[in-house]
Amino acid sequence: MSTVGPGQRYPVKTMRIDDRTFLILPALVFVWMMLGAARVFSPDVGRRDVRGAGIALSMWGSLAATRFARVPPRFMQLIGAGGLLLSLALFQWAAASIRGRTFSFAGNHDLPQFVHRSGPYAYVRNPFYLSYLLAEIATVLIWPSVWGVVLLVVMAVYFQWLTRYEEDKFARSPVAAEFAAYKASTGRLLPRLRGQRHGS
Repeated sequence: MSTVGPGQRYPVKTMRIDDRTFLILPALVFVWMMLGAARVFSPDVGRRDVRGAGIALSMWGSLAATRFARVPPRFMQLIGAGGLLLSLALFQWAAASIRGRTFSFAGNHDLPQFVHRSGPYAYVRNPFYLSYLLAEIATVLIWPSVWGVVLLVVMAVYFQWLTRYEEDKFARSPVAAEFAAYKASTGRLLPRLRGQRHGS
């Protein structure tokens, strides 16, 4: 029987000790991705630009937003944990597929010299960005908050803008025609469905 009387509120659900494990998971995945990106991408290709800094800022922003989160049902945290593992698997798959090839950092001023089609690149043109976005979605599922959702919407727009910038470089590169054919068969951030408009 409830002991909450008229005009009283039910107590806010507080963090349990085992919930702290779900707080550590996003941080571990984000750190792994940032360290992995430092190993995979070459700092010597093109001129660095601040437009790519939004990736790291979004990751730390997602972690900061957990301070305002409510503890969700356990099934949401488990789904979010699965999403983090999926994002990490996609990141590692993409990293393994480009091993031995020279890739620039996000937002760099450079002109691509080849079109990469191996691994997840056979399905989406920007699997690294997709892995970052999946990790941020998973973090919001584990620790839902208004600020987390707002940041997620902003980052979805940001990644669309960043991918367009990166892909516009191909249109000015020596491999423009090859990239156009590749673009027609793949999606920007999600696999392209049959009959879907080209370039999406």
